[in-house]
Amino acid sequence: MDEFDAFDALCEPPPAVDSREWMDTLLKSRCKVPRMWPFQLEHSMDINKKKDVFCVIATGMGKTVLVEQQAEVATARGLRALAINEDTVREAALEKRDLWLELMRGDDVRVAIMTPQMVKSKRMQQLLNSRDFVALVRWVSIDEGQLIEQKDGVFAAGYLSLSILRFKLNSSAVWIVVTATATKARAPVMAKKFGFKPGAYIDARYSTQSQIHPTLLRTRPYRNAEDIVPTVIFAKTIERGFSIMDYLDKLIPSTIPDAGFLIKLYNGLMTSTYRRNLKSDFAAGKVRVMVVTDTAAYGFDVPNVRRVITTDLEDYFEEMEQKFGRAGRDRQPAEMIAFAPSWVRNLAPDTIPSTKAGRDEEEKRAKLREPIRSWFNPVPHFCCRHAALHCNSEACTLQPDCCGPVHDPNASRIDLLRVAEWKEHFSRLQAAEELASTPRLRTDGAFIVLTQHMRTSLSHMIDRWSHQMWARIRTSRELPCSIFFPPFILQAILDKAHLCMDLDNLKTITKGWEYFDECGATLLKFLVETMTGFDAIFDELAESGGSDAGERLKISPDARTLFRLATIPILKAFCRANGCKVSRNKEDLIERLMLYFAR
Repeated sequence: MDEFDAFDALCEPPPAVDSREWMDTLLKSRCKVPRMWPFQLEHSMDINKKKDVFCVIATGMGKTVLVEQQAEVATARGLRALAINEDTVREAALEKRDLWLELMRGDDVRVAIMTPQMVKSKRMQQLLNSRDFVALVRWVSIDEGQLIEQKDGVFAAGYLSLSILRFKLNSSAVWIVVTATATKARAPVMAKKFGFKPGAYIDARYSTQSQIHPTLLRTRPYRNAEDIVPTVIFAKTIERGFSIMDYLDKLIPSTIPDAGFLIKLYNGLMTSTYRRNLKSDFAAGKVRVMVVTDTAAYGFDVPNVRRVITTDLEDYFEEMEQKFGRAGRDRQPAEMIAFAPSWVRNLAPDTIPSTKAGRDEEEKRAKLREPIRSWFNPVPHFCCRHAALHCNSEACTLQPDCCGPVHDPNASRIDLLRVAEWKEHFSRLQAAEELASTPRLRTDGAFIVLTQHMRTSLSHMIDRWSHQMWARIRTSRELPCSIFFPPFILQAILDKAHLCMDLDNLKTITKGWEYFDECGATLLKFLVETMTGFDAIFDELAESGGSDAGERLKISPDARTLFRLATIPILKAFCRANGCKVSRNKEDLIERLMLYFAR
């Protein structure tokens, strides 16, 4: 009986072309998914009927992925796709390929995904002036439509150029714009800026209520890699991101396998290959924390992010909401944590300090935009979730676990216990480090403790050494030197340069430097030569000349380099101590000092 049923099913006629069943079958087959979201099927039908669509829906609902990921997904579905951004264009050129030329020819290209900045590029404008190319464009899909209203920022100019794009394409081209943050009042305004005609497009709106609940941090000190919740941390600048990564690295016990590779940076300086591999490693659990810049705020689609943390106060709530939307995209529970300065908290009028600092803070609070201020000042009847939905003109139904800060009675108690555990952990860790490091770091008196001028000079010299070394061993020109020689390693050497007399001491001082095995010996040789030169300068300053000290500096192979990178104040001080004429010109000072030791 079952065999006959299966045969009958195979003999059933296929659904009629352009029918809802036909679209559902086609999308599930091509997209390799068991089911479509109702809104995806609904608006696929609209697009197939050549209707423009402006859709407002929460992040994580399946409306977008990154540029490179879109191209990869399309290719996997049997569609030829091109990802066009600054990285892919540059990398293709190295392979003697011209992506713009491939796009212009059309050939078998079915999908072209590009960043807004590339739309305004000279090559793209040339394509838009070609009637043959314009005739090939059938659909235009734009994500993060709210950026059309951004007055400044990296995306502002690019999105403004998209509004002009409408007038350069044929009227038959179908437009789809999606966004997660648009009030009912602003959505028609945004649509108009994209050239949508009132009443002539599908105005779709779904709840922007995300499944992510605001909560407080509840993490115990780490015992293994799995204790580290898959987390994305946003930092405004690359430098700040590096500082955060450096700090978090110190929280991970060295007993955890690959402890130095569990936290990685993600920013616009990294190559597309590096970013793609990093996302794969994060999804596989090899990397547990990504410290990212605003590069990852829009369209960053990694499914298993369980926690998002913002470390800077945003100017607009929409920006913060976009970042929070990176979590829980696999529809599993996730949490978000927002750090902000203490002055964002509302104070009763009679408790505001009368000091200048108190008045300044109240002035800054008054300038905070809504709902930023409401979000950071939740109360039971208007919690964080309520503030977010109110921003998008939506009603909020309070839930027992609606918002961690005000609807979880145990939150404060549990978090205080976690803080106490961390404090105890840090105390034990500090005691263990002091006990372990004290007996190993001993000086034989070979080198002096540097003066401030010498310390500054050494900092310049090590900086030059690190850039020269990185230029020799790096695998990609785009990777910054800070990856090779982090600032905290430089700081550690400057603090204990007089102890760098052997490899064991240097290894202890530069603990956490992942390139020590490869470059430690070279660095030690450089430091020994430099510190020997500094010793000679110190002796001359202290004794006002001496043949022995002079000989020591004279035979140093790095004497001229040492003088050249030394600061002018120390060169002047040395000249005065040894009877050399002082000059304001650094080159003159160097030549006089070299002649002094040559005589």
